[in-house]
Amino acid sequence: MSDALQDYGPRELTLVWERPACRVWPSATLRGFRGGLGVALVVPVGDDRVLLAASGDGEEDDVVRLWDPVTGEQVGGPLRENSKQGGLVISMAALPFADGHTRLATAHYDEADDGHVVYLWDTATGEQVGGPLPGPGSASNLVAVPTPDGRNLLAITPYDEEEVWLWDAATAERAVGPLSAPADADGPSAMTAVTLADGRTLLATAHGHGEGAVLCLWDPVTGELVQTLLCPHEDEGWPSGLAAVPLPDGGSLLALSFNDDDHETVRLWDVATGAPVGGPITGRGLRPVPMADGTTLLSIGSGLWDPASGRRIGDLGTNRVPAAVAVVPLPDGPTLLAGQVPSGAVWLWDPTAVEPPTEPEGVGWDGLVAPVTVPDGRTLLASRSDTTVWLWDLRTGEAAGQLHTGDTDVLTAMAAAPLPDGRTVLVTGHRSGALQSWDLATGGPVGSLPPGRTSAIRTMVPVASPDGRILMATGSQSGIILLRDPETCETASDVFNRPDRPPLTLACVPMPDGRTLLASSEATPARGGTRAVRLWDPATGLPVGAPFENHRHVEHLAAMPLADGRTLLAVRDFDDSIRVWDTDSRQLVGELTGGPMAAIVPSGGHPLLAVARRGAIELWDPLACRWVGSRLVERRITALAGAGPNLVVGCTDGLGVLALVG
Repeated sequence: MSDALQDYGPRELTLVWERPACRVWPSATLRGFRGGLGVALVVPVGDDRVLLAASGDGEEDDVVRLWDPVTGEQVGGPLRENSKQGGLVISMAALPFADGHTRLATAHYDEADDGHVVYLWDTATGEQVGGPLPGPGSASNLVAVPTPDGRNLLAITPYDEEEVWLWDAATAERAVGPLSAPADADGPSAMTAVTLADGRTLLATAHGHGEGAVLCLWDPVTGELVQTLLCPHEDEGWPSGLAAVPLPDGGSLLALSFNDDDHETVRLWDVATGAPVGGPITGRGLRPVPMADGTTLLSIGSGLWDPASGRRIGDLGTNRVPAAVAVVPLPDGPTLLAGQVPSGAVWLWDPTAVEPPTEPEGVGWDGLVAPVTVPDGRTLLASRSDTTVWLWDLRTGEAAGQLHTGDTDVLTAMAAAPLPDGRTVLVTGHRSGALQSWDLATGGPVGSLPPGRTSAIRTMVPVASPDGRILMATGSQSGIILLRDPETCETASDVFNRPDRPPLTLACVPMPDGRTLLASSEATPARGGTRAVRLWDPATGLPVGAPFENHRHVEHLAAMPLADGRTLLAVRDFDDSIRVWDTDSRQLVGELTGGPMAAIVPSGGHPLLAVARRGAIELWDPLACRWVGSRLVERRITALAGAGPNLVVGCTDGLGVLALVG
């Protein structure tokens, strides 16, 4: 393991912003979560009122407080057993009674004291009811189940057990159990209560099975197994979440999520027929969302989904809100969602009232993005939309301007460079071979090269020349690399004067001797030579050292300078094979696979390589080719770009920024 990883531990990526993102305006704000939000749950308390029960995720991770979701004010005192530490809250369940009062079950994990326990609370008085019950090992193994005779049962799979027990919430006494998994099935990994068309409520449990998963439906009064559904999707992981979705005709669907480490897949089944409904939906955080019109949607990832059609019909409103952690249906109003914003406060908002962005519907991200640091210290992100370049503030995600590059000439490459007078220009390359430079402060053109002077521009990168100027290296369809003045776009040096195979990508590579070389893909070591990646001296135009062999059709390069002066070069081929090379010794450091990639630089420690793979972004230590973290992205990733410790993510329908933490 590298020293940097030993010093800094696992890495995480947190969402800073994404576009297109809807504007969230909170209807209420809850404050006082110093360490962040832990578990949250809506609690009906009679008189057509609901409260939000929420635990912290820091110094008070054992405390549950009740909040009014309309006013944002705390109601009553904290729920804590005898004012002592009760252990981390891992799950909660609300158990409403016919007389209007509700009991709240809170599951805790206390390694030093009671282990896994469940406490029952009277939400009106804040008092604990009865003694602690054996608690589950995960949040998915606690659920409230109403019975036809008006009782409320609490289904629990105790930690380290594989059977389900049901407890009477009124008496805190054991009612039914144990409910044992069928033969060849594992213990329950998720549970929910589901209401059938005939009015009965059953307990549904999900079990891992050799062929995927098994769903079991139990009568909570007798403990008898009523129905079994086989869900054969072993390639999608293990069952991790289960939710019931009532339908307008009185029937129900069961939504089951499968977890495969770096992503989750949700599938739906009709309870009455046992048949699958629709196709898979990818995303974390499966939650039913009962709407004011009587329908129920599904919250999955950052989207709202219609379970009947399987279509995404809306966004949760993810601008500055990383995820919805609770659903709050107001008795006389809309259904609100609750999520924590970066300031630590908890917002509640109506997803049906989310305002669309004022920018154009699409951000126009199609494989081109350029981080640009402007003289005022801000970093902008340039992304294209056909023939228009949009500028976005890296920190806030706000639109910072646009450049109109023409009506028909499609952009194929762009990069930014500082000028000697302090201005920063963005140079755009076009399919016609034209080049244009733009003043980012004014949005106006600075210089240009008309079409016809060269073939289509395929790649460009700023590079330092020996005289201290920053020039723009461009690679064209004709296979020639040229150094250009970023202000005028004219040729500034003719040291590269022979064609090679057309370079699909260029990268700057700092060397231990102080030089900065150009790495080029699709270069030939000599006429008739094989394809390879080569390093070139921009001062002489000559190749430096031996080529990096065994590459067939290179699509992307990422240079990662290390603190000791060496630079690693990641080379990705068309088949998603990635090789990491030491550019000084020409030694192969390691190999992995993935899609688009980018280098990001944490505060202290060597760079990390971010790689898009299987719907997620994986972080790798390039020195050891060791995985150090990942984050799910719910849309197809078309490319990545690094901007210090930030990772710019381009998808087919938007642009976003993630920040490296840990």
